[in-house]
Amino acid sequence: MLRALKILTVPVMLLISTFAHAGDYDFRLHNRSSGWIIDGFYTYQNGRWSKNWLRNPIVAGQGVNMQWASDEGDCVVPFRVEWRNYGSEDHRLDWCKGVSHVYMQDKGFTWN
Repeated sequence: MLRALKILTVPVMLLISTFAHAGDYDFRLHNRSSGWIIDGFYTYQNGRWSKNWLRNPIVAGQGVNMQWASDEGDCVVPFRVEWRNYGSEDHRLDWCKGVSHVYMQDKGFTWN
C-alpha cells in the first residue's frame, strides 16, 4: 500500500509543479526604432482588440516590462503596435515559445 502511494505521489507532484509554472507570460517590449515612439500595444483575442497595455509611451532605445495575465487560449496571437505620427502595424507571434523580449524595429520585429 505504501509503495502504491509513493508511485501515485510522483505523478501528482509533477502535475502540481507543471500548473505552478504555467501562468502569466512576462516579456519586455523594446523600441529599437530609429526614433519613433510607441504609443500603443494591443492583443487580439476573442474577436476583438484589447485595451492599450501601455501606460506611457516607449521612446526609441527604451523598453518596458509587460505581463500577460493569462496563458489560456491560442499560442499564436496577433498583436498591434501603434507608432506616434505613423500609424499601426499588426503582427503575429507564438507566445508559447518562451518569448522573453519583443524588439520592435522601424519595420517588423524580432524576439527571443
